[in-house]
Amino acid sequence: MPRLPVDGKKVIEHRISLGTFERNMLSDIATSYRVSAIDPEAMFKILEDPLRIVQIAYGIATTLELIGFETGLPTPGDLPELYQWFTTRDTMGQKARESGQKPIIDILKEFLSGSGDFEGTWPGGY
Repeated sequence: MPRLPVDGKKVIEHRISLGTFERNMLSDIATSYRVSAIDPEAMFKILEDPLRIVQIAYGIATTLELIGFETGLPTPGDLPELYQWFTTRDTMGQKARESGQKPIIDILKEFLSGSGDFEGTWPGGY
């Protein structure tokens, strides 16, 4: 909707000019209003659960790593480096399979499932 021009007859313009002190005061009032709207009981209720704290921490760490800050925690942004680390160390046992031996990861799977050499033994076959 277009504005009418200020001509002094139909439209009268009123203006309030604030100085630096008044603008700072208004900014402080707005900030205190926002802070008073925060419910500390709800925040502490969220932070009572340790799993929730870990989720929040990892969310912050992931966000920081995506914008370029290294946090030291393993986050989804580290997956390419993690894959490269696993492939260079032969953790899946490809060299052991090629030489005819059983890789440690297969032995561990059999042990935990109670199959293979560990048929009917603890923990998978109890």
